[in-house]
Amino acid sequence: MQHPLENIAAQQPPFDPADAPVEAVLGRGGRELRMSFADGSTAAAPAETLRLRCRCAWCTRARVDARFPAAFADAAIVAVEPMGGYAVHLVFADGHDRGIFPWSYLRSLAREASAAAARPEPAQAA
Repeated sequence: MQHPLENIAAQQPPFDPADAPVEAVLGRGGRELRMSFADGSTAAAPAETLRLRCRCAWCTRARVDARFPAAFADAAIVAVEPMGGYAVHLVFADGHDRGIFPWSYLRSLAREASAAAARPEPAQAA
């Protein structure tokens, strides 16, 4: 008789292994998470973006209650702790330490940040 968990172990992981970086380091004094991937590409996700886009229950509840800040100008990451092979747990300088960030989500946020940085600023009216 086959053990029920054997079927689970044989399945593909629920994430794209290509999204897991070969290296992840903090840059700019913790103000960004820099990632390097096996395909040679690199990406950087600003700490403020990561803090704003945290999906933990506390942040989600604060958003629902309209108590979530619009910005975290001084956001910095102070620790990156691996969670299995699919995610990291980030600890922020403001003490927030509840979010688990899957690598696929971090790579997506880094792409968004890169695209936003590449867009020209709208002209200011004089």
